[in-house]
Amino acid sequence: MDNLELTKYLPAFLKTASALSFSQAARELEVTPAAVSKSVKALESHLGVRLFHRTTHALSLTEDGEVFYRSAYPAAHQLNLLFENTRNLKTTAKGRLKVTVPEGFGKLYILPLVGKFIEQYPEIELDLHLGDRAVDLVEEGFDVAMGNRIADDVNIVARKLTNVKISCVASPSLLEKYGTPTSPEEIGDIPCVLFRSATTSKILKWYFVNADGELQLYEPANPVVTVNNVESLCELASYGVGISVVATLQASEYIKAGKLVSILPEFNLELPPLRIYYASRDNLPAKVRAFIDFIVEHLQVEL
Repeated sequence: MDNLELTKYLPAFLKTASALSFSQAARELEVTPAAVSKSVKALESHLGVRLFHRTTHALSLTEDGEVFYRSAYPAAHQLNLLFENTRNLKTTAKGRLKVTVPEGFGKLYILPLVGKFIEQYPEIELDLHLGDRAVDLVEEGFDVAMGNRIADDVNIVARKLTNVKISCVASPSLLEKYGTPTSPEEIGDIPCVLFRSATTSKILKWYFVNADGELQLYEPANPVVTVNNVESLCELASYGVGISVVATLQASEYIKAGKLVSILPEFNLELPPLRIYYASRDNLPAKVRAFIDFIVEHLQVEL
């Protein structure tokens, strides 16, 4: 059998590999579980490898199945994009749009725009994910991502949205109690709130820029709380729990409300800019183009 002919078995394999269930795959494909199982067996036969471990109560991918799935999924995703764009080249943007946004940034700047976007594009169903981990667009099926870090992929396009500056912040009550540091060294034994990356599970280090413009690592002497959510970082700092280092755009509302004060501004540094990521410009779906253009036009970030 020609290799291209084998693609007819891919839907059954991909749905089964994703759900680890013939029954669930059958429901999604609107066929019988027996038909799904038959297609998977046919694919295994033509490939000459076993793709699944089967027991009475469980189904799991073999090592060969994992390797095949990691290669087949992106290829099938690109093929689906090709078909979708060919059918909808001149149609209205529509369909499900899966987007991931950093939680704190999303709540402050993206959620207020959702109503206007849906009003302008009523045929788009926005599937919005708020979280602080880096994602793999293709592997996880996202159409668009925002952030300043993402899994490396030469096929991913990055478009700058805004600069990202870092602020060292504390509540007025904390500064009244301990005094306001005028250099990183003066933080001393003042309590500090740290941030743990949801992607790497590592505690993010504090860096400042010294008088010579060089990066200077500072290790807080008195860390009292560590969180993995930026909004919680700002909240705890605003309650007077400790000093925090956070992106200025995420602390701006707290600063404007007087809940936080930016300290050591002359030592603050800039991170890589916040970008909007999407798959290759080739065959870009109308719904993705509509969302990107809308965000670029309407996003207003106060640094």
